Amino acid sequence: MKKRIFALLTIACLALSITACGEGSDTQDASTDSTEQSTESEESSDSDLPTLEEYFNSDIMQSMVDAAKEQYAEEGITAELYAQGNELHYDFTMDDIVTTEEERPALAEALQASTEANADSYVNTATEAKAAVSNDSVTVVLTFMDGEGNVLYTQSFSPADAE
Repeated sequence: MKKRIFALLTIACLALSITACGEGSDTQDASTDSTEQSTESEESSDSDLPTLEEYFNSDIMQSMVDAAKEQYAEEGITAELYAQGNELHYDFTMDDIVTTEEERPALAEALQASTEANADSYVNTATEAKAAVSNDSVTVVLTFMDGEGNVLYTQSFSPADAE
């Protein structure tokens, strides 16, 4: 049981690393591009920005996503990272861990504590992504699953959570 909790906490930390590092640098690039566009024309609007899905599917982001997936795979974790509508999804599956119904509440509690301890980073990711895209809102959705696909814990973060 302790190994499973440790593995889940590792996933949460890895999720934080891609959230904190990956999104920030690309958002900065997008903000720079946006600033350049503003300089070129006096009026710049959100319509000049890509949608979240377009932004996420860009070559730069996909390169980062692929690198993150490789990092997770080394830890025995399958990571599905994707944008859908206004949501940026991080779905993590621990391939080698199978849980029982009795174990899941304790694991969910450990994941919740770890995720909430890092909530500011996820909120910042949603805020930074929103600044780089034309979507009216952006929500970061984390989902943790065991090797059989049982959802252990899920939580969403948005810029509104900062208030």
